[in-house]
Amino acid sequence: MEAILNKCEKEDFNYLSGVLDSYLSFTNDKRRKELLLKSDDCVESKSELIKLMDEQIKYYGSSDIAYLKRALFNSASGVEASEIIEDVCNKLKVKIKKGGSVESSLEKLVNAVVEKELLDKTPEELSKSFDEIGVGHADKEQILEHLKSNGKIAILPILVEIAGPKITLGIIELIIISLIAQIIGREAAKHLVKELMKRNPWINALGPVLWALSGAWLAFDLQGPAYRKTVPIVLYLGIVALRDGEE
Repeated sequence: MEAILNKCEKEDFNYLSGVLDSYLSFTNDKRRKELLLKSDDCVESKSELIKLMDEQIKYYGSSDIAYLKRALFNSASGVEASEIIEDVCNKLKVKIKKGGSVESSLEKLVNAVVEKELLDKTPEELSKSFDEIGVGHADKEQILEHLKSNGKIAILPILVEIAGPKITLGIIELIIISLIAQIIGREAAKHLVKELMKRNPWINALGPVLWALSGAWLAFDLQGPAYRKTVPIVLYLGIVALRDGEE
């Protein structure tokens, strides 16, 4: 995960550090917080912070017992990034093409989650959601007309073609943050929504706007504390990966 963590900005690190916090783990939270404070002004501290966060993410991708066994008998104690991403895919019930870099896999995962969400909505529900987040009327009508004519196949490319990559990325980010909010709680996600609106001022700013998630996620259940760490982190890193364009 180090390559994608290198693309993170200050607010990204603040969010990820908060998710990684735990009183019941073998991770060195105190050291991570120290490095986070120094990382703005010190290149070495930022590099150490990224390395430590990478280790902690891999730790949560494994059970405590398995982690201890690896720590005792191997140099690498956590699971590999590809395993964590595959595990999150299984948990969210989405499929992505295997292979490629970690960044590419994160992008595929986020796109698959957003496609699943969009495909689960009726045209009427999509129209209402687009209205609520401030998508232009002309763009909305074009998108819905295309879906009516061609069916719900590969919605994201149509969004890019009609609304443009910037607005499409904003919609992707909003949907992913709404799903994260369902996992960590709406109140805890308010800061994420504020940062989203800074990057996407076109989104309706009446209160902390969240995408009205479809029924696809109503039965979503995260069993075990590790999933409440790995799923939000992997989804969020997928957003970071998409910010500079898809690989």
